[in-house]
Amino acid sequence: MSDAANDIRGEVDLVLDGQRFVLRPSYTAIKAMEKKTGRALIELAQLAEQGAMTQEHQAIVVTELVRAWGRELAEDEYATAEQKMMITAARSANADTIGELLYPVGVMEVQPRLQIVLGLALTGGCLPSGEMKPTATTTPEIPVGD
Repeated sequence: MSDAANDIRGEVDLVLDGQRFVLRPSYTAIKAMEKKTGRALIELAQLAEQGAMTQEHQAIVVTELVRAWGRELAEDEYATAEQKMMITAARSANADTIGELLYPVGVMEVQPRLQIVLGLALTGGCLPSGEMKPTATTTPEIPVGD
């Protein structure tokens, strides 16, 4: 188990009250944040881009992204006490607690991270599971002489 964000999956780290959380885009997280905020993904991404997301929306979005990461973690017999605590915190994250942790960090620290994660989700940079889409490699056609 890794406790750091995986760039390949479109994840971003966020430290709240000394504890590292990972924001991971996934279809389930996006669906939940749209339902709970009453805003479409594109609206949330635009608000993050503009630095205009409310504290409540920030808390909801971060909570759902943290839960998405927590759902993917496998707690095994070799997990340290700290890793087990991170897994529990991620899986049981709630918007009220996350909101309280976000406030002292400040909008200027949080919104750029949300902008990255929501931008990847918005542009289709991630699969429904949260994994980054593979980049297509194209080879230009070389004209063959007659």
